[in-house]
Amino acid sequence: MNNKALKFNLSGKLAFFKKPDVNAKVYFTYNNIHKVALLGLLGAIIGLKGYRNNEMFGEGKDLYPEFYEKLQHLKVSIVPNSERGYFSKKVQYFNNSVGYASSEEGGNLMVFEQWLENPHWTIYLLNNGGDKGEVDKSLWDKLCDYLLTGKCIYVPYLGKNDFPACITKSSQAVLEESRGSFINSLFPGELSNLNDDLTINDDNAFIFTEYSPMGLIKPKNIYRFERVIYTNCKVNNIPPNTYSYQDKNLCFY
Repeated sequence: MNNKALKFNLSGKLAFFKKPDVNAKVYFTYNNIHKVALLGLLGAIIGLKGYRNNEMFGEGKDLYPEFYEKLQHLKVSIVPNSERGYFSKKVQYFNNSVGYASSEEGGNLMVFEQWLENPHWTIYLLNNGGDKGEVDKSLWDKLCDYLLTGKCIYVPYLGKNDFPACITKSSQAVLEESRGSFINSLFPGELSNLNDDLTINDDNAFIFTEYSPMGLIKPKNIYRFERVIYTNCKVNNIPPNTYSYQDKNLCFY
């Protein structure tokens, strides 16, 4: 059975997807855009409200932000366009002196942040229903229209509004049943499901993994985490919702 997905390239000069666990000095970033951040970016494109709107309109933390409420059942597949799925990072230092940034004398806050440099992904979106439902058809059609025609209501950015997102090469992609035992995108799973004796094109094995936000949990909209993997190793048990497109196997989650 064929499934029609939406495909586009997502990139930027810099990106910062803040990890909630920080030390006393530095704010760290996830290596790849995670699903919640991606849904927020898509919500901005079609004008859905975010976290800040919940607070502005007095909506309690027991409610999801509008973008997540309406887009949470969208399936995404993320392909890092970098060697072994890793993007270079640098820690940047700057002063936040807007006055209300810090209770320190002078209102000056010294900030250390780790930024991704020149991140670039190919994103696939799939709205094919399933046990958990799907995105409303009118909303899905609007999202497809805006991405395919280069429109947006709010400017999308990569974690901070200082880092605008560049969206290019939007098109539709017809997916087919998965073939083979390798996955060419990020996918949720465990390391025990990998066989590093067999790799794509018999290249040296590599495994990139991090625990990434997969959704929000009420109340207070804290992250729900799962291990995400990017590898050229054989996957013993291919996850559900994995499809083939051209020469790639793509996992949607």
